[in-house]
Amino acid sequence: MKATKILIVDDQKFALQMLRDTLAPLHYVIEEAANGAAAVSKALEFMPDIILMDLVMPGMDGVEACRIIKQDARTAAIPVIVITASREKDKLLAAFTAGIDDYITKPFSDKELLTRIRANLFRRDAIALMELKNKDAETVLVISQTITSTLNTQEILQHIVRKIADHIEVKRCSIVKLSEDGYGFVLASSDNPSAKGIRIELSRYPELQEVVRTRTPLVVRDAKHHPLLDDVKKYISDIEFDTILVIPIMHQHEMIGALMVRTSSGRHTLNSRELRFCKLVADASANAIKNASQFERVLEESDELREIKEKLETELAEKAVYESLFEHASEGLMVLNARGEAVYVNRSALDILGYRREQLLKMTLTDFLAEESFQAGMENHMNFFLGRDFRKKYDLLFKTGSGEKRCVSVSVSNYRLEGNYAILSFMDVTEERRAQNQLAEANERLKGLDHLKSEFIYTATNDLRLPVAVIHSNCTQLRDSETDNLTGMQREHLDAAIDSCDRLMDLVEELLDNPSFDSSEVELSCEDKDIMASIQEVYTVLAPLACENGLQMNIEPLRDSVSARFDSKKIQCVLTNLIGNAIKFTPSGGKIGISVAVNDEELLVSITDTGEGIPENYITKIFNEFYHLKSTNSSAKKGSGLGLAICKRIVDAHSGRMWVKSAVNQGSTFSFALPLSR
Repeated sequence: MKATKILIVDDQKFALQMLRDTLAPLHYVIEEAANGAAAVSKALEFMPDIILMDLVMPGMDGVEACRIIKQDARTAAIPVIVITASREKDKLLAAFTAGIDDYITKPFSDKELLTRIRANLFRRDAIALMELKNKDAETVLVISQTITSTLNTQEILQHIVRKIADHIEVKRCSIVKLSEDGYGFVLASSDNPSAKGIRIELSRYPELQEVVRTRTPLVVRDAKHHPLLDDVKKYISDIEFDTILVIPIMHQHEMIGALMVRTSSGRHTLNSRELRFCKLVADASANAIKNASQFERVLEESDELREIKEKLETELAEKAVYESLFEHASEGLMVLNARGEAVYVNRSALDILGYRREQLLKMTLTDFLAEESFQAGMENHMNFFLGRDFRKKYDLLFKTGSGEKRCVSVSVSNYRLEGNYAILSFMDVTEERRAQNQLAEANERLKGLDHLKSEFIYTATNDLRLPVAVIHSNCTQLRDSETDNLTGMQREHLDAAIDSCDRLMDLVEELLDNPSFDSSEVELSCEDKDIMASIQEVYTVLAPLACENGLQMNIEPLRDSVSARFDSKKIQCVLTNLIGNAIKFTPSGGKIGISVAVNDEELLVSITDTGEGIPENYITKIFNEFYHLKSTNSSAKKGSGLGLAICKRIVDAHSGRMWVKSAVNQGSTFSFALPLSR
């Protein structure tokens, strides 16, 4: 409770000291003024609860000072007690005319002074309270007039919360409607009219849950530290409010909502008068809110009934036209209810299913669904009527009247007839589906045969590659060695053999690069192998070719053996292709290096050359099928453009990776990585 502030005014210092000595022990807050002018200034600055003022002072006396104070609306309510002597009765009458509230004559006792102070303060508070109650009554009257003047629920509620917030000066006033599923809905909020309809979880509002439980008003002071709100402190830590008031809105012993008031931080807490005012407004508005809500519901139901009537009349007017159109439609049309009973079928549906109309209208979906389609058809039918996702078009097998099964393409309409019926349209696609199935089976057989053919060609050709390369290398070495002991005919035969090997090697390369080979269908025969053995085997075959082209080729192993899990024949194909490309695109006098490295997870193989290099804008394209990189080496033979694509597919099939680093006129490094053995 705040201390009472008193302004004492006297031109004599000993009089001021005497008053201070009397009042100070009672913990009053004292402020002094030495004349009337100072008193007027101090009254505005200090805003005391009561003024004790000497009547006779030099300059502006107590009468004039009192007149000025009482004429100012800011200070008019402050009680003024003048201190006077008996001979100053004429001035005392003038002081009462100026508006003083009481007087005390000199000399006076301490008890008399304190009694007069308390009496005037009590009278001031009583008058102020009476004025506030009058304002409360006026506000309630205005709210009542609004309630009785409109049936617009939203307008009523918004007016109520705005009036309460303005009248008692709070941060927020809201009205919440409660539901039975643990949620509430904001009906109106003083600081945000657009908050209407926002759903709130009651578990986040313990104060609201407590009022629902007790049906009595609740005041939570110092909300952020109140034990009732311990579970939601993390949600309210950043919200500026201090006190929460929750008042139930009751109607015939039923709690239909709650009035929630929050004060901002720093404001004085809600007092008993303000609590009574809020309770009075809540009670006064309950009946009107209930009546207005019911009236709105009646209006909504009337509008809904009118719309249904108009829609029904429209549908009845169009029914004859629709029935005529449906009856002669080329597709079968059927209307089913939720139990799967046929309530309408057209002529085409009867022809497809082979039933008479009177027969089919007595059947349900379960009667003409074949066993193979029973589950799919019934599940889709249930999903449609339960509001779940359903298939709008699919095939079903129907049993006909003759016992035959027919495949029909069924379409389910999104449109729901009044009374909740499903509309099905269907066509007999039995012969079409049979032909499609036969074609699909034939295609699968052809794919299988084509795959077997491709695998056979690839396997046989790959087995030919190394022997042909060995023959070519040996024949070339024999021709380039001393051949004086050979006859002319023998030399011609040797040259013919070399030419034939060249053509055969070209044919092998073309067959291996056949575009029908698909790495996604590669059947790998993987084992734990030593990569150095595979590299040495390919090196032995291609080293003479490199030497013939004036190239220096060597292997730089990390160690004697490096194991990984791979298909040795497939990886030898990759090595042969990469090393062969290096030989093809490296000018005479260049170098080719084969290196091996390992890290924690992969085996890395790199083939480095000092050839022409690859322009940067071509690097991302060279692994594409049928892509040819133009070479400045006129003697380099043009390939099929599939070699690098096949290499990458083989590496990918091993769950590996392949890449290239290159610079024009500086050479290239083709690398691939394979997972290590585990």
